[in-house]
This record gives sequence, C-alpha cells and structure tokens, in this order.
Amino acid sequence: MEKGKLYGVSIGPGDGELITLKAMKVIEKCRHIATPETGTSDSLALSIVEGIADLSGKEIMGLSFPMTKDKEILARCHNEAADAIAEVLDSGNDVAMLNLGDITIYSTFAYVMNILLERDYDVELVPGVTSFCASAGELKISLTTMNEPLHIIPATGVDLKEALSLPGTKVLMKIGRSMPKLIEVLGELGLEDNVYAVENCGLENEKIYKGLNEFDGEMGYFTIVVVK
Repeated sequence: MEKGKLYGVSIGPGDGELITLKAMKVIEKCRHIATPETGTSDSLALSIVEGIADLSGKEIMGLSFPMTKDKEILARCHNEAADAIAEVLDSGNDVAMLNLGDITIYSTFAYVMNILLERDYDVELVPGVTSFCASAGELKISLTTMNEPLHIIPATGVDLKEALSLPGTKVLMKIGRSMPKLIEVLGELGLEDNVYAVENCGLENEKIYKGLNEFDGEMGYFTIVVVK
C-alpha cells in the first residue's frame, strides 16, 4: 500500500482571511487534520481554521506539545506525535498538520517533520503569512528599506543588549516572561520612540503598542516586538 503524505500547513497569525488558497485546498482534501495542543484541549490553530472552513467529517488529531524547555519531555512529545501521524500515513491517508504563522519560523512541526523524513515519509510544506509581516501591516510600517537588514530574534536565550544593537530592524518573537527584561533593556538603550508591538495579531483581542510608554509587562506570549 502506498503511504500517505504529511502536509505542514501554515495558517498565518490569526486572521482567517490570511490563510492561503493552497493551505485551504490541502485542508479540504485531507480527512485527517493534526493540530497542536499546549497544555489544554484547546487549539488556537484549529479554532482559526474552524472559523473559515467546514471540518465536519474530518478526523481531528490533537497532538500534545507542552510549553516547556525540558528537552527530554519535548523529544518524547515530538516522537509521540510523529508515531501518531505515521500510523495514519501507513494506512495510505494524508495528514494536514496545522501551524500558526509560517511553517518554517519557530514551528513545532519542524521537529516532527525531521523525524518522519528520517523514516522516509513524504512531506510537503505549505508556506504562509508570518506574524511579524502581518504585525508590520497592522502597524503601517516597513520592516526594511534599501539595504537595511532584518533580524528575527527569539527574546529568550539571547543577550538582548547585543541583539538590539544589531544594525537594521529587529523583530523579537517568543516573548513570554522576557517582556519585563526587554522593556528594561529598551529603556537603557534609549529606544523608547523606536519600538512597536502587536499582541495577538489578527485575533479579536489584538492590541497595538507604539512607543515604549505604551508597553505593558503583562503582554502575552503571542506578542511581536519591532525595533527600528
């Protein structure tokens, strides 16, 4: 029996209208939809797709990816997810795995994909709108001009002063509990008027911040910070 194919499907940052036509076609044709769950039974990715697509008759596969930095726990979850998907692929069925933003930017899918590629399964990636591009659109700013570089930086695990001293535009992602420290460093570097943020871009509770004086240390995980 011919094995099925795994599709990594980018669904954008939150606004269902930003999901590409190709992503919609893949979701429509796949009976098995895999979706990440982080600690609860709710899936933001799935809820976004449910807002614009009819998923009746689909088999929804909830894959557990806890919000932890424990490498052993993460490795176990990645392998369990890969095993669950492989079982469906072995039956000859395709699987569409949903991913917020773009499938190539800080995606859990990448870990699952690498495991399945090593097992010789067929995988296809469907690119999408990134959260930082959508955020720049909401802010009505350009991320780059002429020869200006653009840096995509995780807010955790890096030297923030060094990162914010890079030339060009800096986009900080995966903020989490780093927001108070980030606010402190931005103030120390005198970047009060050159910083922007979008929280929950494209969702009903979206918030836009212009200037450090508007920032809030309680801004959530899905916050994009842009430093010009």
